[in-house]
Amino acid sequence: MVIFFLLSRKRITEADLEVRDTQIKAQKDVMSATIVTQEKERQRIARDLHDEISAKLNVIAMNTNMLKEESLSSTEREMLITRIETATGKTLENAREIAHNLLPPVLEKFGLCAAISEVVKSINGHQIDIYFSCDWNEEQLSPDSQLHVYRIIQELLNNTIKYAHSDKVSIILNEEDEYRLFTYSDNGIGFQDNTQIGLGTSNISSRVDLLNGTHDLQTSHGNGVVYTFKFPKS
Repeated sequence: MVIFFLLSRKRITEADLEVRDTQIKAQKDVMSATIVTQEKERQRIARDLHDEISAKLNVIAMNTNMLKEESLSSTEREMLITRIETATGKTLENAREIAHNLLPPVLEKFGLCAAISEVVKSINGHQIDIYFSCDWNEEQLSPDSQLHVYRIIQELLNNTIKYAHSDKVSIILNEEDEYRLFTYSDNGIGFQDNTQIGLGTSNISSRVDLLNGTHDLQTSHGNGVVYTFKFPKS
């Protein structure tokens, strides 16, 4: 009897350890995916700053130095001033775009549904028709959660625009019992294999994990994509 008790206790302890190890591994995977996502975001920002801002500032600096030449005619001087004004305007525009991508002002001021609507309006009619419906109680959503969902939608739309050859997209946000539900679908070419699915959704999956959510992707070649996820309201 004592031996049976000890063996049973040992099995329970081993099972508990396995569960704990699985939980620790899952937490590490989420942290790793989050770090990768953040690093990719930093790299994108660095590229934007270098390609869009640094290059134009160099043009401004070069033309400003040329203005110091005393031998310049009034026509040449006017031309340089025009170049500087044009480059300055484009630099300011690019800086606003970068800041907008980091934290969209409409998301901060008016919430998630308004921010998604703005994205939809900017794309709608440009070869893609997007149906969007939002029935979430945003007041109960933390700013971080709103940003995660916003980034997920951006990523899905980018994938559709770049790869799907789709002309119709549907984005539906609704609630059911204790969960917030999200459904995204397009009528594009879909994914051919699991490798493509992994490459297309790794960043999205890490954000869903941070929301303590679960997700599912249904796709096949020629039949578009249906991506769903849900996460707890509280």
